[in-house]
Amino acid sequence: GTGYFSRRIAYKGAKVIAIDIDPKAIQWMEEQKARFPIELQDRLVIRQAEPDDPKLKAQEVDLVLLVNTYSYISNRIPYFTRLKEAIRPGGDVIIIDFKKKETPFGPAIEERVDVADVEKELKEAGYTLLKIDQESLEYQYIIKARRI
Repeated sequence: GTGYFSRRIAYKGAKVIAIDIDPKAIQWMEEQKARFPIELQDRLVIRQAEPDDPKLKAQEVDLVLLVNTYSYISNRIPYFTRLKEAIRPGGDVIIIDFKKKETPFGPAIEERVDVADVEKELKEAGYTLLKIDQESLEYQYIIKARRI
């Protein structure tokens, strides 16, 4: 996407690897990164991934944040099994995505993934669910799971 969260997290001091499969999104993020103060530019690494490969190295990250992306991933169980290898032991994945109900914006309902299905798929991929929050955001749910 636009790197909305990536930029903000990098500004707060974390090293961020921003990933997208769309070359236009990559270009947009690179342009935004160029506007960072020079001393912050090393905190943001931008990579183009493949639909079935996040292009992360083994145990490269502590946390994976996916926002409004889950429903666009095909073959989710193999994808998240592969993603697990990139997360250091004890690391987490946080998924924020649209609830499967009518909202004023977002993807069509038939494209959305129900929170129970996300929970089931993450467990099958080898994660332990830590928290499911369907209350904090009006249109989206938040799921936090740990790599086991």
